[in-house]
Amino acid sequence: MCATCHTQANHQPGGKLYALQAKKFQSHRSLKGATFMNILRRRLFTAFPEAKFQYGAQTTLDRAKLDLPKAHYNDAVTISGIQKIAQQPTAIVMFHQFRKKKRSLHEATARKGRKTPNRASKRNAKNTKAINGFHLNDYVQLPNGRRGSISGFSGQYKCYVKAGNHYLTINPKYKQVNLCKLKVIRHQNNWNVLEINTSDYMMA
Repeated sequence: MCATCHTQANHQPGGKLYALQAKKFQSHRSLKGATFMNILRRRLFTAFPEAKFQYGAQTTLDRAKLDLPKAHYNDAVTISGIQKIAQQPTAIVMFHQFRKKKRSLHEATARKGRKTPNRASKRNAKNTKAINGFHLNDYVQLPNGRRGSISGFSGQYKCYVKAGNHYLTINPKYKQVNLCKLKVIRHQNNWNVLEINTSDYMMA
């Protein structure tokens, strides 16, 4: 703000800025991301002096020439230097890495639904070890043909299967699925592989 407006008088009742203060006007947008990118950019220039760097403004122009909508995966295609798109993509594959084990081994208070706090990590095992040949995050197929990943186990014989943010079930009344009803397509370790329709991705 300029020195002309940022005065004590303008902050008093009747001043230009007093109304904004009354509404508690302030910016909540964090600049941590921009700071990190500025630091990283300088270090990349130093570490890879022969590399070619491209900025978002140029990517926007190049993406428009290819007639591609705004999306992260389309930015990646544009930056690769491709000159022509023969066919618009209808599906993409996204990779997401997540934890193998829970870091928090101690609870000061019991979680909702528990009578005692978890101070021995004894309840973490059910979501990290294999149960009857199934592992957390296995990509499985239900009897109805739908596919998803195991997001957690419920006891020794049931689990939760999710595709994106949606639970997949056999019986609509229950989120859990019996393990004996599932077919393992692949073990994914702690990498979550999602096959997403591009139209769904753009809506999200």
